[in-house]
Amino acid sequence: MPYLSIVINVDTRPERNSSEKMFNGVVDRDFLTDGVFNKIKFFDGFDKEVILYCDEHEPIDEKTLDYMRSMADTLIIRKHNKSFEDNPDYAGFNDMNYIQALAQARGKYVFHFDGDIAAFTSSMQPIHELIDLLETYDYVSYPSHWSPLPVIDNSFDHTWVSTRFFCCKRSTLDIGEILKCQLDYDYLFETYPAARKCHWVEHILGLIAKYKGNGVYYPKMEIDKWALCTWGSYEKYTLRRLNEMPYEGIIDFVKNHPIVYPNDIFL
Repeated sequence: MPYLSIVINVDTRPERNSSEKMFNGVVDRDFLTDGVFNKIKFFDGFDKEVILYCDEHEPIDEKTLDYMRSMADTLIIRKHNKSFEDNPDYAGFNDMNYIQALAQARGKYVFHFDGDIAAFTSSMQPIHELIDLLETYDYVSYPSHWSPLPVIDNSFDHTWVSTRFFCCKRSTLDIGEILKCQLDYDYLFETYPAARKCHWVEHILGLIAKYKGNGVYYPKMEIDKWALCTWGSYEKYTLRRLNEMPYEGIIDFVKNHPIVYPNDIFL
């Protein structure tokens, strides 16, 4: 059984129970506890480590912090700031968080989640299938209505790696090269030309995979087997209830509640 690294990025921005456009998804303290447990449960039966990276805007209470410690093999609490080297307001601060979290991984395979993703599976089979796909592709992201692409957008000539969810081999992550691209956008686009220049880390990963590797793949939706969801709106303790349900009950919930992209079954 391969050793897996489960990398989860969370934060403690002020809570918000509804999604408001890009970069303003749902935020709830449940994502630090039941949300982390949810992602660990997704990998039941696998040998794994849990790397939990928290961008701390508001302080974490001791009870929550103790629970986070109990679940994580590596726990990083970074008080929120945007400083990097000589720049007190570094625009790529969040990308830097991703890079630093991924650099902690020791497993043969790395699975990355944003904190607002919920993950459910009926068995170990979908995880094995994702691992098998990594023999063909550098990165595999979440199931989408636009699979094998993240979206239909002809302004892009590359497929990016969504930080909401992706998996890869640890050996694929050239942290030095990723960091160099993040810190020098001229180098990034001279080395990896792109029709539409986005310098987020998910695009850096995708461009490196396009030019030096085996590309990025979004598998088809198979909601009878597994589902990855973000929240259109969230009611506290929902994740706790879902974590205790059989898979059939979870799918009934998904079909009748405001769960959105990437597995928005109403699209």
